[in-house]
Amino acid sequence: MDVRLGRVVPLPRGISAHCLGLSVLAVCGAMPESAAAQSLFPYGPYSSIQMNVDPAGDNIAGDAAHEPTIALDPNNPDRLVAGWKQFASIASGSREGGWAYSDDGGKHWHFQGVVTPGEQRTNIMVDVDSAGNFYYQSLHYDSTGNFAADVQVFKSLDGGVSWQAPVYAHGEGADKGRIGIDRSGTASDGHIYLHWREGLDDKRFTRSVDGGLSYEAPVSVPENPSFGTIGVGTNGEVYLAGRKESGSLVGTKLVYDGYLFATSLNARDPNAIPSFTTQAIDMGGSPITFMIPNNPNPLGPIGDIQVAVDHSAGALRNNLYLLAPVDPPGTDNLDVNFIRSSDGGLTWSAPLRINTDTADRNAFQWFPMLGVADNSRIDAVWYDTREKLQAGTSQLYYSYSWDGGATWSPNRAVTATFNTQTGYPLGVDKIGDYSHLVSGKYGAHVSYTATYNGEQDVYYLNVFPDCNNNGKSDVLDIEQRQSGDTNQNHLPDACENITVTGDQDGDRDVDLLDLNVVLAARNKPASGAGDPRDLDHNGTINVLDSRKLALLCTRPQCAK
Repeated sequence: MDVRLGRVVPLPRGISAHCLGLSVLAVCGAMPESAAAQSLFPYGPYSSIQMNVDPAGDNIAGDAAHEPTIALDPNNPDRLVAGWKQFASIASGSREGGWAYSDDGGKHWHFQGVVTPGEQRTNIMVDVDSAGNFYYQSLHYDSTGNFAADVQVFKSLDGGVSWQAPVYAHGEGADKGRIGIDRSGTASDGHIYLHWREGLDDKRFTRSVDGGLSYEAPVSVPENPSFGTIGVGTNGEVYLAGRKESGSLVGTKLVYDGYLFATSLNARDPNAIPSFTTQAIDMGGSPITFMIPNNPNPLGPIGDIQVAVDHSAGALRNNLYLLAPVDPPGTDNLDVNFIRSSDGGLTWSAPLRINTDTADRNAFQWFPMLGVADNSRIDAVWYDTREKLQAGTSQLYYSYSWDGGATWSPNRAVTATFNTQTGYPLGVDKIGDYSHLVSGKYGAHVSYTATYNGEQDVYYLNVFPDCNNNGKSDVLDIEQRQSGDTNQNHLPDACENITVTGDQDGDRDVDLLDLNVVLAARNKPASGAGDPRDLDHNGTINVLDSRKLALLCTRPQCAK
């Protein structure tokens, strides 16, 4: 199909929209409608689903895509939109703005082509407002394709099926454009914030207070944090995480001078000129760029510092979380480290290493992704080379926390390994600059780049907590009463070393098997004061005990 700013025009059978070159009217020769390569890659209970696919859901041979980001409709958990950098051919360095949407929770994706065929774009990021309107931020190149001339933002009113005309936000060059949208439910709800690095001056932050119809003149942020993300607080506070631009060459690494965190308390006020305070933060290591080709991402960065805010109604509401790729002390090249703040970023916890592998020179943890769900679960995903201990072979790992990041679940591989040093588009020797996730109630929605088909493609992956290894989110288990949660800590009782009242067979669950134990001893005396079958402690196991146990069942109707 040919997508012209929201209008879908069917193409003749066998002609791919990806063949459209630098002119909207250009036509190319016929291509196979689909390739024999896969587009679904299961790994244990998790499946990676390709997003840049043809109408039949199959891989498109010969194209390339990377740097995907993803957004989740806050009013419809089945509606997801992803955007990325799309290359019509691996033999071309011409990059355009690709996108797809899903209306079934990520099981299937509708690849719509590119937002403005023939126009080059980069650093695509998508986000969504409280009403479910999606936004697509990108850096737009000039007509030569050599200079990222301006920042543009598209808006979709139909769940990412189509986009309105782009709105110009800034026009003096830029790199690493980022977007954050206020969904706080306060007076500033709907404000759109943009931040970027480089450009012709140091004014690199702007906002829209009219739903994306217009953007204000940019303002400066002290020390210009870069290679980071934007977070919006529960009262409309704006947070920018990043690193310093200055650094020095140390051996084979360019070591930057530290991490930064910037806060604005007045960007939410439409009548105020936004201002920021910026502080240095300790992530337990240094931000770096490798200066040798034998690293996971030869001519690309190692990922952004991530910021997330807890918007739950619980005790952890307002907590701030940061996750970053760091060069730690010693011979280990890269780790992903985490810090948290419970006072709006004034103070921070000591850095915590999330990856739990043995330190090794060839163990790279990079491209970190971070989100926090409305039930306070923190999700962290990253690229990891520990399996093969080869710089060019990664897979995604996942860990989560239910207690504000104080403790984390065991690291778990959630994809197969893939080669990050192959499938490069012409002149682009990297697998992009970042990947991205958003957290939902039952798990995290991940968009990432991999080379399972020998080329760079973008994938959707739903990861979820599954401590009892039944292939289903623990949140759903507990919600459907398939598992108990006696101490209400979001972990199924079967995963913990606890005593569960009514559990007769020691599996830390209360079901029909336990009820049968009580029924089998009906009208018999208890074996003692601590007999677990005597739930009413009257010395006799009777029908009253079976009724009490039935009320304790962790499964509907006490099913097995």
